[in-house]
Amino acid sequence: MEQEERFARLCADAERAAGASSDGSCLGFGFGVGGPVCEEGETPRLPRWTRTRVPPSETWSDWVMQDYGSCVGADAPVPVLTAEDFRRLPLPAPALHVQPDGDWVLVNIETIVYTDPTPVTLTTELLGQAVTVEATPTRFTYDWGDGHSTTTTDPGRPYPAFDVVHAYERPGTVAITLTTQWSGRYRVGGDPQWRDVTGTAQTSVTGPTIDVEERTSRLVSGTCLQQPDAPGCEGFDPRSARR
Repeated sequence: MEQEERFARLCADAERAAGASSDGSCLGFGFGVGGPVCEEGETPRLPRWTRTRVPPSETWSDWVMQDYGSCVGADAPVPVLTAEDFRRLPLPAPALHVQPDGDWVLVNIETIVYTDPTPVTLTTELLGQAVTVEATPTRFTYDWGDGHSTTTTDPGRPYPAFDVVHAYERPGTVAITLTTQWSGRYRVGGDPQWRDVTGTAQTSVTGPTIDVEERTSRLVSGTCLQQPDAPGCEGFDPRSARR
């Protein structure tokens, strides 16, 4: 699930007909509250709103107001999102895609992998203040299951691209594991300034088992219908060829 956050006042009565101002500076319905009334030296933060959607759907939910805003003192410390805080967030492991798409691949033929590098936005709370976190996949490590691995900043692309590939050297059964390294940045409350997270987080996902097979080609003088006992014709049903 993806979540988006915005800081905006409640829409005034004059804006009620449209449901929200065209520039997005207000959301929802109410009494046109512009934000909290703060004392001298304090900075007002507008009400915080969130909405969600569940990919692959492109439809977002309605905006929901999470608070009525707050006042932040001039000397109030800005909460720091530590690497440990970052790693505790529920980062979704990017999906692992393998081509050819099936339960087997061939020896000495390049197997293609790729993943989705789209950043995700999450929200958390530090010292009573809402924090928006943007996490971005930055490094990808593929453990190919045969004793070899590849680390790259390239998320790869599907065929016909061959951006991230591996050729298995011998038959066997393997499972590919993708470990993704995430970098992050965050902002506190209604502060527009983004701050980098010092440190990274990781997620891992392992695909299903794959049979690595070795197949050979042979020259034959006829078809399997003509020579059903020829190499490569095992399991051939002549009746299906006559239909």
